[in-house]
Amino acid sequence: MGEAEEVPEGFVPATHGGPYARELGPFWSKVEEAQVVLGLRLRHRHCNSAGAAHGGFIATLADLGLIHAASVMRERAGWPRHFLTTVTLNIDYAAPAREGCWLEMRAEVPRLGRTLCFTEGAILADGRRVARASAVMAVLGPRA
Repeated sequence: MGEAEEVPEGFVPATHGGPYARELGPFWSKVEEAQVVLGLRLRHRHCNSAGAAHGGFIATLADLGLIHAASVMRERAGWPRHFLTTVTLNIDYAAPAREGCWLEMRAEVPRLGRTLCFTEGAILADGRRVARASAVMAVLGPRA
């Protein structure tokens, strides 16, 4: 089964992110009214020796998903594209995510400012919450 066949309906290839994200993916995105979802199929390379997503990978997905949401919501608000960087990232782990599951970060942006963006959301494995996260993103210089 090909990678695209394993992606839930409504997702498209994610276009945000740099070389680090490309090496970990492919990531898939879905923009909803109040949320931005970033997901992927959890592979062996993302897992620890117990066959579950490595905690560092969960943190990476949270960071990528939250910053992706802030970027999408800034664009939706009509603001120019800028580089964003993580100022703080908080994660609470709740359960393991097993290899092969569809893992997604469902992110919201409760406060979108000109210099700071406040984000929060949940990480789900096949629809079951495995972590929650929040972050503050700083708005840096303009993107080309």
